[in-house]
Amino acid sequence: MFVDFNNKQNLIDRLNTLTVDQQSEWGIMTPQHMVEHLIVATKMSNGGLHIPCRIPKEMIPKYKAFLLESDGEMERGIKAGGMEGLLDLRYSSLEEAINKLESEIDTFHAYFEANPDAKIENPVLAEIGYEDWKTFHKKHFTHHFKQFGLI
Repeated sequence: MFVDFNNKQNLIDRLNTLTVDQQSEWGIMTPQHMVEHLIVATKMSNGGLHIPCRIPKEMIPKYKAFLLESDGEMERGIKAGGMEGLLDLRYSSLEEAINKLESEIDTFHAYFEANPDAKIENPVLAEIGYEDWKTFHKKHFTHHFKQFGLI
């Protein structure tokens, strides 16, 4: 089961059930770290943050096949490339982070509404467009929602 990335209200409603001290099923993220991580990914997809693709060109088709074309889910415990430990929190509260994520999702849809043919670089998939970013977010959000028992 995947979350519906097109249903922003459902995403936000699920996130609003989190408590600051909620334990994850795996990994070291706190609820706020997870939400801030989703902010970064969404910001990358709406042109607000550029992180270059770190995958060798010959490996990109394999990642695209899995992330965009298969029904497979991301593995538990998978780590973002080059990341060790937790990043410092940027927002003063979990609620503020959720509000920021909601805003970034709105910016994502508005960006592609104004630029329907745009391609934005993904750190794993290279340049992809709106539909592929939505597929990526669907799998990525599902992965982290499962991490915190939100689905």
